[in-house]
Amino acid sequence: MSELYGRDILLDDLVPRLVGLDAEEPRLRGQAHPDDPPALLLTGPHGSGRTAVLDALFTAYRTRLPVAKVNCARDAHPAGAMVANTSSGADFLTDVACGLCAPVTGRKRVRLPRLWTGLTAVSAWTRGDQREQSVARARMRRLLTECGLVPEDSPDADSWTQDVNRTLPVGDQGDLLPIAEASVQLFTERYLNRRQARDVRPFYAGRLGPGRSAQPLNELCRSFHLGDDLREEAEASLAAALLEDLRAHYSGWAHFNHVPRPLLLLDDVHTAPGSRLLEHLLTHRAKGARDPLILVASARGGARHRAGPDAAVRTLAQVAGGASGWQRPETRTWSAGLIALDLPPLARNDIVAMLMTVDPPPRPDLPRAVRRFTQGSPLGCGLLRDALAADPHAAYAAGYDVGALRLAGRAVTWQIATRLVPDPQLLSNLILFSVAQDDAAAHALADTYLAADPQLAAVATARSHLHAEHGTRAARPFVADPFLRAVLVHELRRRRPESTRPPQTWSDIHERLRTHHETAGQPIEALHHALADGDAGHVARRLAELFATPTSAQKWLRHLWQVASAPHPPRPGWADECRAYATGTPGTEPAGDFVQRSVYRLLHAVWLAADPLTAPDEPLCGRIKWELEFLSARHSTGAGILFDAAQEWHDALRELRTPPSALPAQAPEGSHGESH
Repeated sequence: MSELYGRDILLDDLVPRLVGLDAEEPRLRGQAHPDDPPALLLTGPHGSGRTAVLDALFTAYRTRLPVAKVNCARDAHPAGAMVANTSSGADFLTDVACGLCAPVTGRKRVRLPRLWTGLTAVSAWTRGDQREQSVARARMRRLLTECGLVPEDSPDADSWTQDVNRTLPVGDQGDLLPIAEASVQLFTERYLNRRQARDVRPFYAGRLGPGRSAQPLNELCRSFHLGDDLREEAEASLAAALLEDLRAHYSGWAHFNHVPRPLLLLDDVHTAPGSRLLEHLLTHRAKGARDPLILVASARGGARHRAGPDAAVRTLAQVAGGASGWQRPETRTWSAGLIALDLPPLARNDIVAMLMTVDPPPRPDLPRAVRRFTQGSPLGCGLLRDALAADPHAAYAAGYDVGALRLAGRAVTWQIATRLVPDPQLLSNLILFSVAQDDAAAHALADTYLAADPQLAAVATARSHLHAEHGTRAARPFVADPFLRAVLVHELRRRRPESTRPPQTWSDIHERLRTHHETAGQPIEALHHALADGDAGHVARRLAELFATPTSAQKWLRHLWQVASAPHPPRPGWADECRAYATGTPGTEPAGDFVQRSVYRLLHAVWLAADPLTAPDEPLCGRIKWELEFLSARHSTGAGILFDAAQEWHDALRELRTPPSALPAQAPEGSHGESH
C-alpha cells in the first residue's frame, strides 16, 4: 500500500490498471480501457497533494517502464529572453522525449523518430545568431545523449551546430530554411534507419494544408520561428508526432501481449504552456487517433473549471477498478478524453494515520487540532508531522500549541506560508491584509501602511493572486481560504513591529480597521476588530444591548459568530484566560444582570471555539449549549430559535463545522458543511 493518505487509490488501483503494471510488485495488471485510455486531471488548491501524487507515480515506475515527468510551471524563458527556435512547448516535449526514451531494464528502448526529427527541424537557427545556436546545441545534446542515440562522452554530443554548418555549401548566405533542411538530413542519415526515416515526412505532410506539404519539415521550422498561432500549430504537430511514435512502437505484438504502457506526468497544466500541451495531446486523440500513452496531469483549481465542458468529473471513489464505467463521449472535443478528479482534503483517519508515524506519538488531542487548523491540507499536515518528528518534545504539546511548532529552526507556520505564497513581497502584504474583512478594509490598511508608490496596487495584486492561485471568489473575508487565512493571521501575530516601515502593531492595525468600519457605518465589523484588540468587555455589552432590542434571534446569532470569529490577540495564555471567562471562573465575571453575564461567557466560549488553533472539546461545546439554552428563555421573540441553536451549535462545533445558523443569510446552499 502507498502512503499518499487519502489518495492511495491512484497508486494502488487506478493508474496501475491503466498502465497494466502494479506500482510496487513485479505483477502485470489487466489493462483498463486497452484501446482508448482516458487522461486523468488531478485538481485542487495549493497544498492539496497534486505534485506528491505525481512524484509517487514517478518514483514507483521510473525504473520499470518508460515514464516522463514535466513541470509545466517552470519559467525557462522569461520575457525578453526568448529566442526564435525555442518555446516552453518545445522544451516540454524535449523533456518528454528524454524521459520516455530513458533505458528500462528488460524492455525495448522507446524510439521517437517523428518527434526527434521535428524537434531537430524547429531547433534550426538563423545564420550567425549565437543565441539560437546555443539553444540548438543544448537541445540536441539532450536528445542525442538522453535518448540513447550517442554515448554521453561522444564528440557528436557537443558538435551538432558545427557539424550542420560544415554541410552547408561554402559561401552560402542562406538563412533559416537551408539550415533546417541540412539539420534534418544530417539527423536522418546519422540516427534513423530507413524504415523510421520513411515515416517522418509523410506524417508532417499530412498535417499541413494544400500547398504547404512539399517540404513539410521546412514548413514546420518556418511556422515555429514565426511564432504566435503558427508556432502553436507547429507545437501541435510535435505533440501529435509523439503520440504517433508511441502508437508505432507499441503496435503489433506489444499491443497483443498487453505490454505495460508508457506514462506521462504533467504537473501544473493550469499554466498557459501546460494547458496548451495537454490540449494538443488530447485534440489528436479527439480526431480518432489512438495511442498507448497513459497521461496523468495536475492543475490548480476546481475540476469542472479546469477540465473543459465534456470531461467526466469524478470522485476518487468513483474511479476504483480502473474507471471501468468511463466511455469517451461522442463530441470529438479534446476534453471528452479526460477524467477530472478533485483531490479532497485529508479525512480524520488519514490525519491520524499520518501523525501516528511520529515517535513518540503525539497527545490524543493533537490530530484533531491539526485537522481543524489545516482543514485537511496535505501540505499543512505533512509539515506539522515533520515538525513533530523533528522535535520529540513537541509530541507532548497541547493541541492549541500546534501553531508554535518549529521545523528546521523556523516557525512551521512561516514555512507553510512561504510554500503557499512564495513571493516575499506578496506574502508580506497578504499577512497584513489577512485580518481585513473585505476589499475596502484591505485598502484602508494599504493606505496606512503601504503608502510607497510601488505598493499602490498592493490590494489589486493580492486579490488577483487569491483568485488565480487559491480560487477565491468570495468578497468576505478578504482572504477567504480558511487554512491560508489562519496561517497568515498567525504570522501577523508573530510579526515584529520594527520589521516593517511604518511599524505594524497588532493593536494599531485593529484600531485602524475598527475606525474604518465605524466610519463606514458597519458596527458589527467594528466590534469584530474591537474583540481582536482585546476589548471583550465593550463587545459583550454591545451584544447584550442588541439582544435586548427587537433584533431577531437569527440575526443576533449571525452577529455573535461574526464578532467572535475575530482573531485572538498575540497574548501568551490567551486560550486559558478565554476558557476561564467562558466557564465563569470566580473573579472573572463582570458586573451586570444575568443576561449580560451570560452573553459575556458565551462570547468568550464562541471566541475560543471559533479560533482555528482550537479544536473545541465537549466541555467548551457544552458551555455554549448551556448559555444559548439559558438565553433562549430570555429573548422576546426568538426562544425557539435560540433553543434549537443550542443543540445545533454544540453538534456542529464538535464536528469542526460552522453552525448553519451562524452563516450569513445569503450563503449558498450547502455552505453549512464547510469547516470553520
